[in-house]
Amino acid sequence: MIHFTSTVRNDMALRNVESRLEKLFERGLSRPFRGTLQPVEIGQRMVREMDLGRRVANRGLVAPNHIKIWLSPSDAERFEGFQKALASELTETARQHAITEGYNFVGPVTVEMFIDDDLRPGNLGVKASFVGGDSEPRVVCADGAVYPIGQRPLSIGRLSECDIVINDSNVSRHHAEIWRTSDGVAIRDLQSTNGTFVNGHKISAVSLSPKDEIEIGNRLMRIELA
Repeated sequence: MIHFTSTVRNDMALRNVESRLEKLFERGLSRPFRGTLQPVEIGQRMVREMDLGRRVANRGLVAPNHIKIWLSPSDAERFEGFQKALASELTETARQHAITEGYNFVGPVTVEMFIDDDLRPGNLGVKASFVGGDSEPRVVCADGAVYPIGQRPLSIGRLSECDIVINDSNVSRHHAEIWRTSDGVAIRDLQSTNGTFVNGHKISAVSLSPKDEIEIGNRLMRIELA
């Protein structure tokens, strides 16, 4: 097993941020920002604030879920028309960073952007705080697909009637299910032929945390608790 230092993990996380926000550039948003404050810089600062604000709670590490970002008037003007798209990308970046680092949240993740007349171009302010609220855990697949976990179990299998359909001959018709518990989320194998694996170990039933990797056939998944 390879153990990474916190510095290496943080560098990897920031590269993931850059990768996510570069997708925004590919949709035509890079040209207006060239040579000025970049969305990647905002994302990097945001995840640093999440890391600095994390706390130890009963269920593990908890990260701030409410992020406020202040831009200078000139930078805000350059982002005119793109704020909603950028805020959405930053929100998803915060969620993915939490999965990578094994963080939980106390409520839904929100990112808000404001203008600060006292800021100089290229500078920004970021405040990450904890705001409680109802949230729905979800399954996040390696290919980006997302499946909310409601009050009934989320079924996984090869049949089209399953909530998560995996077209793989190694996956049983009704392979496994994920459900909400009083403490979070759990998964059970439904006596499948080839088994359900969590962190490389074959399981029958086990509680899950965001850092756990689920493998069913050719599909990799993780849990986001909020």
